[in-house]
Amino acid sequence: MLPEVGMAYLFNTMFGTGILALPRAFASGGWLVSTVTLLSSIALSYVTVTFLIEAIACACGKTAGSEETREGKERITPADMVMEDIAMADKNAGADEWKERKALIEKEPDGCVCCRSGSESDLCLSVFDINKTMSLTDLTAMYFNPVGDILSRIVLLLSIWGSLTMYLTMVPFSLTNLLCKPETDCDKLGNFSSIADEALCWGPLTKISVYRIFLTLFILLVGPFVFFSIQKNKYIQVFASIMSFVVFSIMFVTSVVILARGRGSGTPILADFNAFPSVFGACSVAAVSHTVLPTVVPLIRNKTHLGQGVLVVFATVTLLYLTLCLFVVFVFPKKDIQAVILVNFATCSVVPVVFVIYILGLYTTIKVSANFPVNGVTLSDNLKSMFARFQCSHAWPVDRLLFPLAVIAPPLAISYGTHNIEMIVGITGSYTVNFIQYVIPPTLVYLSRKEARARFGDDVLIKHASPFQHGFWIILALLYAAVGLVVSTVFYVKSLA
Repeated sequence: MLPEVGMAYLFNTMFGTGILALPRAFASGGWLVSTVTLLSSIALSYVTVTFLIEAIACACGKTAGSEETREGKERITPADMVMEDIAMADKNAGADEWKERKALIEKEPDGCVCCRSGSESDLCLSVFDINKTMSLTDLTAMYFNPVGDILSRIVLLLSIWGSLTMYLTMVPFSLTNLLCKPETDCDKLGNFSSIADEALCWGPLTKISVYRIFLTLFILLVGPFVFFSIQKNKYIQVFASIMSFVVFSIMFVTSVVILARGRGSGTPILADFNAFPSVFGACSVAAVSHTVLPTVVPLIRNKTHLGQGVLVVFATVTLLYLTLCLFVVFVFPKKDIQAVILVNFATCSVVPVVFVIYILGLYTTIKVSANFPVNGVTLSDNLKSMFARFQCSHAWPVDRLLFPLAVIAPPLAISYGTHNIEMIVGITGSYTVNFIQYVIPPTLVYLSRKEARARFGDDVLIKHASPFQHGFWIILALLYAAVGLVVSTVFYVKSLA
């Protein structure tokens, strides 16, 4: 895929449902504490994303070429490994490009091919070229011991299943509240979120029945993408990115107009440390993209500017998050800010145009339609990796049918049973997201660097290496994770007391 499409995947993963819940946490914690927490969470998330990209590159280097040391040599040289792997790596390249790459390799000194870090062109092959698709569990299996690998897999599966359950609940719930009794007159347009589940919605159909109808339609329309390659929904990703900017622009312009007219009624506090746990959790969830990254990055054809692209995505998301949250806390009173911020804007008192209200109301459906297949394919790939040792897992019915069904069935069953799963998703998200974001990547990069230096020498330069090479950054990420886990635990224990 094109680099722009790959960055659209990453943007949609980050700028997803997190933006919908973040403003309420911002208002609860105070604008200063929330701003500092958001900036620190996203900054460390960027650090660990670069760690993960470097770990993927090291994993590709570990599997490149022959796995056995040649007779008469103490270790395999990078040049030998690249020359052996050139046919596979260039099988999709044109003849001219193949010759150009081979010429670059042949003129390099022995042992320096993999050290072409920071070259202006992506033509030069390297043992660290990210040209193999692998899941996060492939990386943990490659570098972690068996106990760490199993724990990481469990955490990852719970995290993605929790996200899919949240997606499957949000879409039919938002559609039901928006379309239960659709109106074209703004004065008659109501908020149906307070209607009881057994109240009539469409003729004899109750609200809960309509919810399940929308859930069925959504899974029939979007669910099949889980059975196909992640590239099959690239147009959805691009469209969702455009919709994200449209919806953000609507909320941004509306907030500016309200504040310019002096109608803003928000008086945000500076800080409320009692709300820090909810702020920390919301900011961490808003910054995560690590589960999808190993699936997306290998599909990008030209990775010359991969690092710059990721940085631009993080900077853009940070600016959008911070701008919207600060505007919202000055526009709406703290007590009126809803858990899903679109509810505040999708009213005639704020946006007196029915068409725009429906655009805001349908945004959740569009956004989830982009994120659901990506997370579903990621979970399916990880399930396949877990059971790869069993021969039956490679059979077509198991590989193409059973694994995708295992991805969809559990969250679908929960979503059919209830739409009040905030506590379940909150608990799994608070713990698993922190682990995936701030524990797995720094641990992977530490072990992968150690292995790469042992295999290629201490002077090896890893292609796509993180700019954060000092051990301080690894320790900082792990400490940040520990703080998050402790704070989340204290918060949930106090809420149960």
